[in-house]
Amino acid sequence: MEQQRADCYVLGSSEGRDLPQGLPGFKIRARDSGGLVSFFEFSLAAWESGPDLHLHVASDESFYVLSGVLEMQVGEQRHLLGAGEFAWVPRGKAHTFANAGPDAARALTIATPGGIEDFFVEQSRYLASIAGDPDRAVLAEIRERHGGALLGPPIRARGAPPE
Repeated sequence: MEQQRADCYVLGSSEGRDLPQGLPGFKIRARDSGGLVSFFEFSLAAWESGPDLHLHVASDESFYVLSGVLEMQVGEQRHLLGAGEFAWVPRGKAHTFANAGPDAARALTIATPGGIEDFFVEQSRYLASIAGDPDRAVLAEIRERHGGALLGPPIRARGAPPE
């Protein structure tokens, strides 16, 4: 049986679908697309690291850079992606990324099938409930519950100034 899909809608440049404050700007969620896709925009400040090194067991991701430069690690290889450049990361591939420049970086991510927003909601609730550094075992459990695996720490872009 096909899941219900949202009716047509239009979002402005700073608008997103209903998710807790501080989460990526989701333009379409799994529940909007009948589970087919999740689509969101994110940004990283100058030289900011992205997520931990991780993989998805049952979903694929693609990244399209809107502005700035992302250094993306897929497996052991690193790639610099500037505005207009794209990366496809199939399920089962370890990946992470970091801003590789002095300006903010913005990118669009598509996850298929949809549902990655459920991971972001649970992780953000956990992070909001603690003071100090998160417990990496808890982060790994959250990622596992949402079809992924935590493999290592975030990367720092090559050429980034010392912290």
